[in-house]
Amino acid sequence: MKKIFAALLLSLSLPSHSLSPNEMLVIVGAVKYYNEQCAGINPSGSRLMHKGLKRFKMDRTPLYILEQQALAQSGYQTAVEFGCEGTRNEAYRAGFGRYIN
Repeated sequence: MKKIFAALLLSLSLPSHSLSPNEMLVIVGAVKYYNEQCAGINPSGSRLMHKGLKRFKMDRTPLYILEQQALAQSGYQTAVEFGCEGTRNEAYRAGFGRYIN
């Protein structure tokens, strides 16, 4: 589970060309959790996610449809296990805290 979250944080910080569609779905699930339960991600993190979605033409698919995918649900459940404080701590430890409010 920690590996999935680490991939989420890494993929938010890397250029969008290095993301895969599966990684984007994991990000969608984790961001959904963080936005619903915690302070959410900041505009910079949102822009990076959107760039990745656009790269795979996933930006044309409504977000609620993407959130129903198995990988998005897996990313959501991983974020649930970390919780808000754990998610924030993992982001800062990995050096990606700048994307979290």
